[in-house]
Amino acid sequence: MTADDRFTITMLCFTFSSNITCCYYENLSTLCYDARDAHKIAQINRSLPIGWYLTGAARYQMITTLGEGAYGRVGKFIRLNDMKSVAIKIVKTDCFRNGLANLEVAALQKLKLYKSERYNLVQFYNVLTDGQKLCLEFELLDKNLYEFMKERQFRPLALNSVRAITQQIANALDHLKSVRLIHADLKLENVMLVNHQKQPYRVKVIDFSLACETSAASMGSCIQSRSYRSPEIILGAPFTEAIDVWSLGCIAANLYLGSMLYPGENEYEVMRYIVETQGQPPGKILDSGLKTAFYFDAQLYFTTSTWKLKTPEQFVSETGIKFTEKRMMKLTSLDDLKNLWFTRHQNYTSKSAEICDLLVFIELLKGMLQLDPEKRMTPSQVLQHDFTTLGHILRLYPYSFQSLQQLSSRTSHATQQNPKPTLPSS
Repeated sequence: MTADDRFTITMLCFTFSSNITCCYYENLSTLCYDARDAHKIAQINRSLPIGWYLTGAARYQMITTLGEGAYGRVGKFIRLNDMKSVAIKIVKTDCFRNGLANLEVAALQKLKLYKSERYNLVQFYNVLTDGQKLCLEFELLDKNLYEFMKERQFRPLALNSVRAITQQIANALDHLKSVRLIHADLKLENVMLVNHQKQPYRVKVIDFSLACETSAASMGSCIQSRSYRSPEIILGAPFTEAIDVWSLGCIAANLYLGSMLYPGENEYEVMRYIVETQGQPPGKILDSGLKTAFYFDAQLYFTTSTWKLKTPEQFVSETGIKFTEKRMMKLTSLDDLKNLWFTRHQNYTSKSAEICDLLVFIELLKGMLQLDPEKRMTPSQVLQHDFTTLGHILRLYPYSFQSLQQLSSRTSHATQQNPKPTLPSS
């Protein structure tokens, strides 16, 4: 097979200050490279000043490092042919060599195919590789929600702001569900403000390092960040895209409280907080979990079994891992959030409306944090919920909430329900 047969390409290459050279081949159906071509381009680039690099059609210049995570680091670059600022993720070598990066690239190519940037998902531009390094080019966004909350000293957000953010993330998850993808690492750090100065609280979901096809969901997978990890993942039980809705519930609670709902330095701590607040996961989830016996004791009764969460003392004696209380606020149920009501300085006409909004928000949280994934709300249901649509307030106070209606219309452009793409039959 000739090179022309193997890919329809636009070739770019770039080298940044550490003398990394990358070649780009764009093909929506397959990612491949020719090491000999990469070597030739690398030789050309060695003659260029550091920080500037030949691309055939364009040049890039590295401006600054934006951050680093478990799977790579991200830098801000200028694409010199159009002077556009972009973000480039340099995937860690071991993730590239062991094939983990291929899963991320496959997810991004699929999302690009369905023009997913219209659904509050980061816009993906190009893949760049020379066989040694893999780099991914994206639109440049503002800051992530963790950075934003840190700048605010983790002061809780008003419900209006929580509503706008929840609505947009649900829109992203609704699209991912429609194209049969699980994000699997939804958290504050992976939700970016687009441009908070010009477009307050407009957000996009980023980072598909752990994303997988719904059909490829594998029991026992090590996915989701700990404080956003759903019960079925902690227990090693079968899972679906419902795990992303659990993470969304944790994000919404975090934004409202200004602290993690279920923090913890290990899975036992997170599970204990969940059980103390919401009760135990249903028996069918506990029975199917590969790791259930690590956290729960089985009590057998003839043909049936029940489970009881191990005490901290039991867990310490068996594992040597100590349990330490990490919660800023200890809740005995999600309804306890009613007792944490604060004046949020929202433009409500009456405090009764603000309290009503809080009660409906708690109802939404319960749906997103349903222990049984089969009963957990879907992204579509989150989008249709009264808290998201303001239906409860607009029905009760049709003439008193002009400010809320204006907020809803300002953010609606980011969450318009575009027709979902039709997937090819599997």
